[in-house]
Amino acid sequence: MTYQSKPTSDGVYRIKVLNQDLFIESIPGNNPGLKLASPSPTSNKQKWTLTQVSGQSNVWTIVSVEDGSGMTYRKTADTYWGYGYPYPQNGPSLNWSILERTTDGQTFSKIKLSGESNCFDSCATGSDAVCVRVYIPDIFSCPFPSQVNFYYDQARVSDGPKQCFVFELVPKVKPSAPLDIMFLQDATGSQQPYIDTARNGITQICNTLLSGGKFAPEDLRFGLIAFRDHPPQDQSFVIQEFPFTNDFASVASNLASLTATGGGDGPECQGDALSAAYRADWRDEATKVVVLITDSPPHGIGEDGDGFSQGCPFRKSSLFFRRNGSATNVKLGIDPLRIAAGMGRAGITLYVIACEPTLSEYYKVSSFLYAAASDALLITQRASDFYQGLVRKTGGKVVNLGERPLTDEILVAKYQAEVRSMANDQKMNANDISLRLYKNFVAADMQHSTLVVDNMYEQCTQGERNVDIWFNAESLEEARNKIQEVEGDRILEKYQTPGVEQSAAIETQTISLAQVETVVQKCLMRES
Repeated sequence: MTYQSKPTSDGVYRIKVLNQDLFIESIPGNNPGLKLASPSPTSNKQKWTLTQVSGQSNVWTIVSVEDGSGMTYRKTADTYWGYGYPYPQNGPSLNWSILERTTDGQTFSKIKLSGESNCFDSCATGSDAVCVRVYIPDIFSCPFPSQVNFYYDQARVSDGPKQCFVFELVPKVKPSAPLDIMFLQDATGSQQPYIDTARNGITQICNTLLSGGKFAPEDLRFGLIAFRDHPPQDQSFVIQEFPFTNDFASVASNLASLTATGGGDGPECQGDALSAAYRADWRDEATKVVVLITDSPPHGIGEDGDGFSQGCPFRKSSLFFRRNGSATNVKLGIDPLRIAAGMGRAGITLYVIACEPTLSEYYKVSSFLYAAASDALLITQRASDFYQGLVRKTGGKVVNLGERPLTDEILVAKYQAEVRSMANDQKMNANDISLRLYKNFVAADMQHSTLVVDNMYEQCTQGERNVDIWFNAESLEEARNKIQEVEGDRILEKYQTPGVEQSAAIETQTISLAQVETVVQKCLMRES
């Protein structure tokens, strides 16, 4: 390994203690932090994207490659003798000074919060045990093993051996195919409890992709469409479009400008947002993803009190896809099922991120199936068979607010040509292709990060039937008269108690055969 005394350019680095085989590693989850750990060269928890702050010497932002979390800190009276500690947060990084020193014949750097004097250290005893932060009254005499904390700057290496760091520049991986992501953000009043979390979720997805080193900056584009409703339900706007850009700062600014207000009746104009996304300026060669974030259904699926019970009121000539694959222009309202069919044929994958519990508690027709694992979305709720059937038309998924849904898409972009070659040239069927790829992935120890969340919903046979009805229907009109209402509250009893939340953790897992089968199915269904 080649180590350097300081970072010399923007890039992904591993940060090592000068004279010890220990590396700074992130501790993600509900109680985030940093620890010193034994080397794990393939682990993204030990990789950090360092970006020099413009116009400032030796000042950098530090972002975890694992989950896109930016480095911040906490300092209170009970955080390591009052010095505090750094930790990765779901948000942007603060500015950090990385200052080169030469002492005792060795050159290295110290890491400090910009403008402060105390630096990264690990004063606690212990080796590389996992650091678990819990409140201990006698914190002064019981330090946590291996936790990275702040401490005053020692002059000599021997006095502060774990204050001294060197840097290993991680080689850039071959960039993936271009990726276009269009976010559709519900900006109605019912979103108020979720709007900040939704914005943070979008920011984290963007940061994760930007920091992972898999995309050249110009190959990664983000767009945003905010939606509310039609008059008289809402008088502000129907949709606001922010076109694709690779300038993430402008995306963050657009997100920050959104407020949750208005909306009128329960259903909103998701149909208009989906239609605008379908017509967006997608690059032909890019992997195409739409992420819809909402806590309500669209107009026209049969909800009580729907001000536009036949669907969004804009009526115009629309592209209608028949079951045999042919298309014709017909006069109709905006129909999300038809739009999703078009997306699937164009290679646009739709994900719906559910804002719970509002969706489940309010709406009667649907029953969101939510996945705790990346390769199986099998949890039912009372509030949205519709969205599960909708996303299935594109090969997408319904996930919960906070989950990162793009692992499959990156794999599809990388392996689509290989899968098609095996199918067309080698005449292999989908099962054989999946098994071959899976064996290759296992041999290469391919892993991915996934959010693992407790199941909070009861299974429901009628809800699953409703999903199939929405998936197989060509239009809202065809499906809504067949849907049967699901009675009762399908949230597990323990999660109906106020304050009880799902437990969640981001874990690195070996890719599963089921996930490979999903990737192969998407590769084969996409237009070449």
